[in-house]
Amino acid sequence: MKQQFMVNLSGEFQTYVYESNRRIIPSSAKITVYNPGTATEIVTDALMTIGADGLLSYLLTPTDNATTGANYKGVVTYDYNGVTYSVTLFYDVVRSLLFQVISDSDITAELPQLTENGWRVHGTAESGTLTTIVDGELTRYDDDCFTGGTAYLAGKDETREVTAFISSTGTVTTKPFSGAVSAEAYILTRSFTREIERAFEKMEAMLVSAGKRPELILDPYDLRELHIYLAVAEAVKGLVIDGESFW
Repeated sequence: MKQQFMVNLSGEFQTYVYESNRRIIPSSAKITVYNPGTATEIVTDALMTIGADGLLSYLLTPTDNATTGANYKGVVTYDYNGVTYSVTLFYDVVRSLLFQVISDSDITAELPQLTENGWRVHGTAESGTLTTIVDGELTRYDDDCFTGGTAYLAGKDETREVTAFISSTGTVTTKPFSGAVSAEAYILTRSFTREIERAFEKMEAMLVSAGKRPELILDPYDLRELHIYLAVAEAVKGLVIDGESFW
């Protein structure tokens, strides 16, 4: 999702950079920002802060964000293993932030069949702790596949939020249960977070192509129904097997 900043207010521009589809931690980074559609620089080679996890940050001032507009261009140059790279990112300065106003419950309310078809995983833990469920059967799923969803333990009759998932070990990290996880049955319910984000990006693109620029939207709730519709479509498309199926 493209970053947005309120007009006449400060805001922190942030990004990660990658190599071979993995986040990296550069040794240094700078940013140059250009006004939309021009070569006019409003920030020139400013040093960026580098977080412990590689998050690059730069605080845009109210002066930097003085004029609304789409596609301010930020060119980030960074050094990694003795080589300098660059990446170009775009952001908007807006009158009202265009943020997401839907959640998983909105998706399942629109199409209840999604709660059982491909979005729940049943299994039995091989081991665990107060905050982890470990099962080798889960290694077939991608990293963070269940992050943001829920984990239910039948033996304890408890449900907890999933905060992380590591595919290589089949480890689900959760908020603490009342006792350590043993060899007990679990149900993992995936979140629609990624589908909601992809739908949001598509909605932004639709606004731009229709000439209704995102920086002019005053109330994100005006887009709520469209966002739900697109998010449901994103969730369903992964379940389509053939033309004769329900999906």
